[in-house]
Amino acid sequence: MKYILSFLVILFNGFAYQYAYSQVDRGGVPRSFQIQLIQKSQLQRIEVAAPDLLSLINEDLEDAQLEKSYRVGIEIPVTISSAIDGQWDNLPGGGRIWRVNLQCKNAQGIGLTYSSLQLPVGTDIFVYTPDHKYIIGAITSDEIPEKTFTTRPLSGDELVVEYYQPENVKEKPVIDISGIVYIYRGFEPPGIQPDKPANSGSCEVNVNCEEGQQWQKQKQGVVKILAKVGTKYFYCSGTLMNNTGQDFNGLFLTANHCSLDENNNNLPASTDDYTHWVFYFNYEYPDCTPGALTELTVVGAQKLASSDDPSDFGSDFLLLQSLNTIPAKYNPFYCGWDANISGSSSGVCMHHPDGDAKKISTYTTPLGSGTWGSTPNTHWTVKWAPTTNGHGVTEGGSSGAPLYDDEGLVIGTLTGGESSCQNLYGEDKYGKVSYSWLSNGTIPAKQLKPWLDPGNTGILKMPGSFNNNLAIADFSANNFVIPVGGTVDFYDLTTGKPDKWHWYFQGGKPAESTVQNPSGILFERYGNVNVKLVASNSYNSDSIVKEKYIDVRAVISPNPTRGAVNILTDIKNENNITIEVFDTFGKIVQRYNYSGTNSSSYTINLPEYGNVFIIRIIQGGQVQTNKVVVVH
Repeated sequence: MKYILSFLVILFNGFAYQYAYSQVDRGGVPRSFQIQLIQKSQLQRIEVAAPDLLSLINEDLEDAQLEKSYRVGIEIPVTISSAIDGQWDNLPGGGRIWRVNLQCKNAQGIGLTYSSLQLPVGTDIFVYTPDHKYIIGAITSDEIPEKTFTTRPLSGDELVVEYYQPENVKEKPVIDISGIVYIYRGFEPPGIQPDKPANSGSCEVNVNCEEGQQWQKQKQGVVKILAKVGTKYFYCSGTLMNNTGQDFNGLFLTANHCSLDENNNNLPASTDDYTHWVFYFNYEYPDCTPGALTELTVVGAQKLASSDDPSDFGSDFLLLQSLNTIPAKYNPFYCGWDANISGSSSGVCMHHPDGDAKKISTYTTPLGSGTWGSTPNTHWTVKWAPTTNGHGVTEGGSSGAPLYDDEGLVIGTLTGGESSCQNLYGEDKYGKVSYSWLSNGTIPAKQLKPWLDPGNTGILKMPGSFNNNLAIADFSANNFVIPVGGTVDFYDLTTGKPDKWHWYFQGGKPAESTVQNPSGILFERYGNVNVKLVASNSYNSDSIVKEKYIDVRAVISPNPTRGAVNILTDIKNENNITIEVFDTFGKIVQRYNYSGTNSSSYTINLPEYGNVFIIRIIQGGQVQTNKVVVVH
């Protein structure tokens, strides 16, 4: 038992860093990692024949010349089932696991598609690389919105699927793997890869360089998309969109051509294909230089609307709705939009060229109006400007990326164009949100308006927003100015239904509280004091500090007075204090300095002339003034 416990401690410490690289899952460690006997057992490997890479590369070279979508992988059909394939092992203490090892040689990464994935309640599934470096899981029935499913590609050409079934669960799972997603280019595993060249061109600018500083909210709504169309997989970019209903229901805007197999008579993605689309959030370097990447993903969408005319393209838009709620821990921003026909004189595009970490391209000259197909004025035309850290352009994989105006609102989605690191000033074209609004067709399935303005409010300009389910700390108080020795009641105003609170009161008694609405907080030292609140819910924790929030006033009495006044400052004072008296002309007429008295109360006699004086109290870096009336 001691050996097993020591082994588990080492194991958990060794793999803790990996769990940031997951799709929507619950975390944890596969059971086989914990049992040495099972780890050493031989697991049969199923080898799947790899595709002809040379043929794929030649096809992609032709596609690049025709500005077709950026293909990165294909699906290799397989028939693998937990009912007949793989290996079952009993676990010490009860329960059992089923595992299957799959390999497809020379892939940069491989993922899985499931024609059916049905897990009994209480069970879960993991997918991981044999070296235990990359892990997806645990996935339960709660994370599977449809019976069909996809687990995103993991680095390398081999992976293991592991299903766990507790002893008390008798129902059998359905794990039917129908395809290997073979990624042959454009794949960058999470973590730091210092020696790996970037997928995209050398002129591109990372989104966290200074060019992206004013776009930090909007960037959190830009996603990388791994799109399935038939047996082919493409990289595109897209945007999480807000709507006038503020319902945060996972609307993704991208380009319609991302859903077409342009080499197969523009064969569109099927309803089932969309359930396998993978959306990557926050796929970016932490600063201006390459660094660690994380993979935070959601799987599956349904099509709501598109321009849907491959012969003309129209404004080339595609609107999808996620099958899963976007996790608040991703801190997603629901981007705003402008459906007016006016353009913009400056702005940016944020995108994932060649599936790379998020980049930013900047324009500083007014947009033009252009055409992609035969219908005029469906697109914005843009030329990119050089900036401090490069000259951002667009590339394959940027398709569908948002074009932002100078107010930070989405006004277009990328169809394509001529720009590249070899053609920095080539013109790119973005399907206009204003055209996509109503002009591609007469039914909701060809329009943006019914989905972005579901209440038919007529609003044409909508700001972006974070989901209010996130806890956003705020508070108020019943008094903001109190005498020394006074008390204050505080009221929590946090949005997002918080369930935990931690208050900090500078100079207060008590100094801290964990109740929602603390009352009777005593302040015995005069001056302006800070108050801090940390509020939490199941999604996140947020804090706010309100500086100089409570003004604790020295007490001067009596007022009016016949000449003498008592001044109460800090109870149990430990600071030097200066008391100055001014007449109505602003002339100082008295000054008292006290030090080391450890006193809290001082009595002074005001001048015999005059009826109004200003008393200034200086103590411990705090300054307060009070008006006193003298009745002779």
